[in-house]
Amino acid sequence: MELRFDIEKEELPIFMAESDEQFQLLDDGMVQLEREGENPDLLQSLFRAAHTLKGAAGMIGHKRMVALTHALETAMDGLRKNSYPVSTSLIDLCLEATDALRNLRGEILTLQPAPVDVDGLVARFNAFVAQATGAAAAPAAETKQTVQAVVPTAASAEAASQTVFKVEAEISPTSIASAARAFQLVLALQDVGVIQTQSPTQAEIDSAKPVQKFSATFQSSQTYEEIYKLLDMVSEVNKLTLQQVSGPDTLEKPTAPLPALDKPAEVVETARVPQAAAPAVPAGASAAAAPKVALEKTVRTSVERLDNLMNLVGELITDRNRLYQLRNSLDARFRNDDHVETLSETVNHIGRITDQLQKEVMSIRMLPVGNVFSKFPRMVRDLANKFGKKVDLVIEGEDTEMDRSVIEEINDPLIHTLRNAVDHGIERPEVRLAAGKPERARVLLAARYEQGRIIITVEDDGKGIDGEKIKASAVQKGFLSEAEAAVMSEDEAVNLIFASGFSTASTLSDISGRGVGLDIVRNNIQRLNGSIMVETWKGQGTRFQLSLPLTLAIVPTLLVRVREMTMAIPLVTVLETLRIAKSDIQTVNARPVIILRKKVLPLVSLASTFELEKEDYSARQHYVVVVGSGKLQMGLMVDRLLGQEEVVVKSLGSLIGEVHGIASAAILGDGQVILIVDVQDLFRMSGLQHAMTG
Repeated sequence: MELRFDIEKEELPIFMAESDEQFQLLDDGMVQLEREGENPDLLQSLFRAAHTLKGAAGMIGHKRMVALTHALETAMDGLRKNSYPVSTSLIDLCLEATDALRNLRGEILTLQPAPVDVDGLVARFNAFVAQATGAAAAPAAETKQTVQAVVPTAASAEAASQTVFKVEAEISPTSIASAARAFQLVLALQDVGVIQTQSPTQAEIDSAKPVQKFSATFQSSQTYEEIYKLLDMVSEVNKLTLQQVSGPDTLEKPTAPLPALDKPAEVVETARVPQAAAPAVPAGASAAAAPKVALEKTVRTSVERLDNLMNLVGELITDRNRLYQLRNSLDARFRNDDHVETLSETVNHIGRITDQLQKEVMSIRMLPVGNVFSKFPRMVRDLANKFGKKVDLVIEGEDTEMDRSVIEEINDPLIHTLRNAVDHGIERPEVRLAAGKPERARVLLAARYEQGRIIITVEDDGKGIDGEKIKASAVQKGFLSEAEAAVMSEDEAVNLIFASGFSTASTLSDISGRGVGLDIVRNNIQRLNGSIMVETWKGQGTRFQLSLPLTLAIVPTLLVRVREMTMAIPLVTVLETLRIAKSDIQTVNARPVIILRKKVLPLVSLASTFELEKEDYSARQHYVVVVGSGKLQMGLMVDRLLGQEEVVVKSLGSLIGEVHGIASAAILGDGQVILIVDVQDLFRMSGLQHAMTG
């Protein structure tokens, strides 16, 4: 059976974006509510989210979503009124309802019924509320009647004891769905009382014609403050007045209207744009006296346009680099020539404008990592409950921004890392208490900037990683021989957890113990030209540090000469550069090494690695680029150091395919195509992968 909803094609993205935001608010808020207990502001936010979802669903005629959100909203209302306390069973039910609402939202795209037992969930909400308050549970039939009761009625058995109010509202002229906002006002009024008159009528609202002004009279037993607060939840309402017309202690209570604001309804990539809150207006003050609030205006655009703009900026950077080369060449040939000096000034100006344009485009593409982090409190809570553990997830630095192309790729690595922390790292509560630790474990998820990189930390206060246990498991499963395990350091043993198929889990589960997870983390991070480092303290905890580039489109590099070829080494992997003499080179296990600050640094010749020419170690001097991956370092031997340059990354393409040791290509300003070295792959190719993964 194909479903039908009253929503236009151009309205669908707005509905999906708004519902996604409310779902995320419910997920985050429920987990926080369970941890903190009664919090009036948080409860109000959750009630508002459920109410907004109900209004949006009612606007398009999605009755099953309306029924379930109404039950969820009722449960939140009971918490707001202190009818019953916050409990794990209620939070479980609310989160289950949120998941069900996501599935119901999918019906709008597929137009096919989702396998969601709405009546069963509503009945469970009714039973919970009835048991918690001591009232009789409402039958399922009443729930269905509630869903269909979207048309206002004037009849009310308790009219004599209720107060009559009048509400007037002005909807923002920039609203794309002004009729939907009017319908949300109708739903809000139906929640608090019985509508007597309204303008526009329900039929006019259903026609989806633009609505600029809304007014209604209604009867309600709710207080003036409660009604106003509920109406104020509806977004894109610029001006709102509420008056008491008749009833006990009749008194006209004009509310100072909200200042007229152009509230932006559109955002780029559904990222939340912070809006300044409307200032409080003192009693008796006029609306004109309210200070003006400056709000950031935004415009919706497609991701494809941002990608195209980034590509054009990349081409501009290539041309800028070419202009720099031409300027230097002309300046060397015609020094002190007036035209050359004028040209040089113009090129410098174009360079500054290009740099500024690049920064602006990059800032447009940047999104806070909180867009990814916000999913994990719910996930960690569910995992902890499944394993009988008590875990608090602490998030820091969620406002740290990075390119959307990188954000899209870090979701899976973070999922696996957090799962590993909860499953393998955190002990059960009784074990923690016996060890003198708090019953509730702490997992930290943090992001920060460091030297042009994003550092994401996942740290737990669990049992840490036992290197001896790792080595024993590796020997048992054939990853190592006993002789290799005997000489392996603690750090090398810990890095075995990234080996494909390696696991120390004694039992299999759908979360871990199948030999997958951390190898995916390492591979995905390295594919982003990043690195991962592990630090662990036995009995105290483990820290994973993921080092990632800000963007994948434009990469700062160190240009080097290898025989007749120019190559680029990503600058984020470069630790330092050296010039060494022939006498500095020694041999360990038939490998060339040098002693750098009392530590052995293995040397790798790029010429030999890429089979350009065998390295001549008898030369009087060599240039070495020291690169790092986690705790590992090696020296790349090159012929010359050419300098630093930002390059635009170009894919090698399907015709060339994957080339070991090469990440991608770039075009220099003179049109020369160069190759960008894959430092992570070089560690494996050079035989140092044993130190990385065993």
